[in-house]
Amino acid sequence: MKQLVTVILCSVIAMNAFAQRDTTEVKMLKKNVVTVVENEDGTKVKVGNDRGVEVITDDWGDTTHIRIGRRTFDVVDNWNGTHVNVSKEPREKHWSGSFNPHWAGIEVGMNMFYDTDYSLYGGDEFFDLIPGKSLTWNFNFAEWAFKNEKNNFGLVTGLGFSFSDYTFDRAITIEKENGDGMIVPVPLDPDGLKKSKLTMSYLTAPLMFEIKTPLRMGGSRLYLAGGVIGGINIGSHTKYKYRKDKEKLRSNFNINTFKYELTGRIGFGDLCIFANYSMTPLFSDGKGPELYPLMIGISFPNI
Repeated sequence: MKQLVTVILCSVIAMNAFAQRDTTEVKMLKKNVVTVVENEDGTKVKVGNDRGVEVITDDWGDTTHIRIGRRTFDVVDNWNGTHVNVSKEPREKHWSGSFNPHWAGIEVGMNMFYDTDYSLYGGDEFFDLIPGKSLTWNFNFAEWAFKNEKNNFGLVTGLGFSFSDYTFDRAITIEKENGDGMIVPVPLDPDGLKKSKLTMSYLTAPLMFEIKTPLRMGGSRLYLAGGVIGGINIGSHTKYKYRKDKEKLRSNFNINTFKYELTGRIGFGDLCIFANYSMTPLFSDGKGPELYPLMIGISFPNI
């Protein structure tokens, strides 16, 4: 790797020999794209701005310093061999008066039901779940905020993807009766059964009111948020797995196409605790048990 870096550096310098002796700049649209600085201590190549990519090799060629954003990789070649040291520059902790919404990021929550009705099945609660294996992962990739002039509260919206697993506690799967009827449980052989679950995917969008509180620690302030999260179902399937076999079936399983949930959130910095309380049942009316999902989880916004 060190030889490759050295070759690249020499090539860049040779191609730009007409430039200044110690500094070579490659420009595009009057902006520096690549800057090569050579001095008595070694050679430094910088791509982009100060938060871009930087490669530094010392004059003896036994250490190569590579910085990509806030991460640094030091490749050291000494008597003990070649090894790599990895470090990460901490974020600057300073308070900002700007409003920073807390939707975009990664979330994980545990699925359960706060209200159920199995009257269509004679009270047979076949949709019991294993809580620790019934998880939802949310990947919220976009956010927008409409804030007030003081930047202490705002209306937040955005977009995300949600992937939910409902893992059955019993040795069953589900299917539509006669191919297009109501949802019915289908018994499975419990011998060797590792898991059986229903998986759903949603495209989601929130509409939340978020407020900054006066409580502050370093550059972070305690915030509260609440509102509604809407979702549209974009796919679902069942899956069960034995030691040497597995089966996967795609269908809509009479799942409601649209859902909306009430959400409440409290967080500090880049950590948030939330609860989503569904106002729509999981299945269409009369097409399955009446189940209202509840999810409690943690969020890691702004990562």
